[in-house]
Amino acid sequence: MGWTPSLRRTSLLSIFLIVAANLSFVLPAAATGIPLGQDDLLEDIGQYSPPWFAELQDVEMVGNRAYVFGVGGLAIFDISNPQAPLELGRYEPIGHPYNRFYRGAVDGNVACGGGRGDLLTIIDVSIPAVPSVLSFHGTAGQSYEGAAMQGGYIFACCHGDGLEIVDITTPTLPTVSSQVKTLTNAWDVELSGNYAYVADGLGGLGVIDITNPALPVHVTSVPASGSAVDVAIDGTTAVVSVGSAGLDIYDLTNPAAPLLVSTINTSGLAITAAIAGNLVYVADWDDVEVFDLSNPAAPVLVGGEDTPVRAMGLDARPDLVVVADWSRLRLYSTGPSTRGDIHVPVESIDLGFVTVGSVVDTTFALSNTGNAPINVTSVQDFGANFQILTPGPFVIPAGGAVDITIRFNHLTAGFESTFIRIDSDDSDEAQITFPISADDDPIWLDIGNPAPNWTHLDMDGVFHQLADQKGRIVVMAFFANW
Repeated sequence: MGWTPSLRRTSLLSIFLIVAANLSFVLPAAATGIPLGQDDLLEDIGQYSPPWFAELQDVEMVGNRAYVFGVGGLAIFDISNPQAPLELGRYEPIGHPYNRFYRGAVDGNVACGGGRGDLLTIIDVSIPAVPSVLSFHGTAGQSYEGAAMQGGYIFACCHGDGLEIVDITTPTLPTVSSQVKTLTNAWDVELSGNYAYVADGLGGLGVIDITNPALPVHVTSVPASGSAVDVAIDGTTAVVSVGSAGLDIYDLTNPAAPLLVSTINTSGLAITAAIAGNLVYVADWDDVEVFDLSNPAAPVLVGGEDTPVRAMGLDARPDLVVVADWSRLRLYSTGPSTRGDIHVPVESIDLGFVTVGSVVDTTFALSNTGNAPINVTSVQDFGANFQILTPGPFVIPAGGAVDITIRFNHLTAGFESTFIRIDSDDSDEAQITFPISADDDPIWLDIGNPAPNWTHLDMDGVFHQLADQKGRIVVMAFFANW
């Protein structure tokens, strides 16, 4: 499926609660979309659906192998044929099939995986078909996240416990060589020369001199635009993922004093980044985005691809990007595509306030960012009062576009919604659906509007109203809780 980043619509509930807590906020602009007709530089060529319960979260590529960490532990894949990745073997954490490694690292025949409150696991991967535990490291309840391995040491991020440097000269008997406890919330680490660069949450980017791993020196910490959760380095450029704030780009010409030169506001939640040549690839929650860093002070969005599930982690080389897409492993070739690639520039359409008896039209450009024609067989709606004025079939030439017009005839009072479905011969997204809605209630919120008072009945039968929350801190959970 073709792609462009789009700004997600803020839910009414989130606006209600933000206003209730007297919080001020700014909704950031999304990254500007790639020009119409420009190739998006990613082509879906292969995938693997794990037969076990999987929530894939991190990928490390080493040659023609991909080491994938997440729920289900560590899985090792042969990616010499990217169109058919082959599972070689897997290590499942002891105790429970839902135990996970949040991130990991590989060096030669040894890998490590970190768990929150679940120690650091050191694994022998010399026989990929049967990876086996060499040792466990840490104290009960200690959490580990990102790590890097070099010269017989694991440089392990321990969140509030800082950076721990573990001597694995004898991997069956790991020992703590030293620990840097002056960090804030260590998430991830990358090594370059004599320095370890730590994505340190609200502490920004930490710089640790590791010339002597037994006596590391916390040289400095530089601020980030958000909470730093991942770092990637190539030469004198460092890319730090800062969640909803996007990416921060640092100049490491003076490696002991990183200089922030630009910030990229990605369209979603920047979780992980990888640099290959002049391009940086970003796992951005619901897509992969590609930026040209030829001029680090002025990065340019040059491509991207929607991921069907949830892009949590990735690794990249000049010809291939491997993505941990939650329940799937996905492989993308890089560079100009060889086939058609359909591009829908919207994730949803909200017509807003439409008075009863009115007829409104909305139009968007359905385009082809690939290098071969796309055959669209149909564009359909499933609502009685919606009509597609460009129903198909039609052909979108390479680099071309067709305007799709949707007409809404608001005949009856109340909120109305339906789904639009586009069917085509796009090889990786043959059917695309998205919602469209309209309302006849003029009292709807925009950014900066005060929220009206409202009442909610919770699952315990207790009523709550917005006015009662004024001046209080309200925590919102947009996901699931266990």
